[in-house]
Amino acid sequence: MKREMDNIVYSFSAKHLPVAELSPGEVLVVETADCCNGQAHQSGQDLASINLAEVFPATGPFFIVGAEPGDALEIEIVEIKTAQQGIGIVPETGVLPAVSSPEVKIFGLAGNSLVIAEGLSVPVQPMVGVIGVAPPEGEIGNSLAGVHGGRLFTREIRPGAKVCLPVFHAGALLTLGDVQFLLGDGAVSGNGIGTSAEVKIRVEVIKGLGLRGPRVATEAGTYFLACCDVLEEAIRSACETAVEFIAQETGLAAADSYLLAGAIGHLGLCKAAAPPFIVKFFVPDSLKVLHGEE
Repeated sequence: MKREMDNIVYSFSAKHLPVAELSPGEVLVVETADCCNGQAHQSGQDLASINLAEVFPATGPFFIVGAEPGDALEIEIVEIKTAQQGIGIVPETGVLPAVSSPEVKIFGLAGNSLVIAEGLSVPVQPMVGVIGVAPPEGEIGNSLAGVHGGRLFTREIRPGAKVCLPVFHAGALLTLGDVQFLLGDGAVSGNGIGTSAEVKIRVEVIKGLGLRGPRVATEAGTYFLACCDVLEEAIRSACETAVEFIAQETGLAAADSYLLAGAIGHLGLCKAAAPPFIVKFFVPDSLKVLHGEE
């Protein structure tokens, strides 16, 4: 099944009408717009010419048959086919002070590498920037993240990964978009380099799996995500979720699970430039080996 790029939304909300139904196990190819929704045309373009109310577009929502509150969605990123052009924005804000006036930068693609400047290219690692479901209540813009997902700044959401999200409404109302050619940990300048794309996904419903928030499973292990306006609280939340997971997987007591998290886990930043901050805590699959499940 494939959707044309005419079902764009700029927020997550249970009020959005679904554009299609998707059954568990069914494959869907979703066409996504670039981060500026086609408004970026040339390098040097003034950011004032971009309607900021129409940035970070996402496609959907999709009604997932059988998904009910208290369940979880498992969205497998099967494949990402990108356009031949990348879009970056010289930022006004970020971890460092602004180095120039905000403007658009356009980058070409040569094979599997993005041409940054003459004689300088970087291999691309396409990932999905915005993915989520209708939040528990209200309406949340695509640029924000929360327990429902959103703009997660998590570069591991690429082909082969499975994104797991809690379900708060019947059908979940899955939406995704804002594919990035490249995005670094922490997104220190506030953005990566985006593009339009076709994203092939497969969705499963996991009944009764209550989640605190998003998690991303990869071949190497699982990332537990947390978002908060206070960095320390985001760190604490991601760690707590990971420790609970370790306890469930191993049967260890809370104290021992905490000790193990500190020994084998990896804490990282998805978004560091400004609040809300997004933190990830990685638990490697070696945990299964430790538990005797080779």
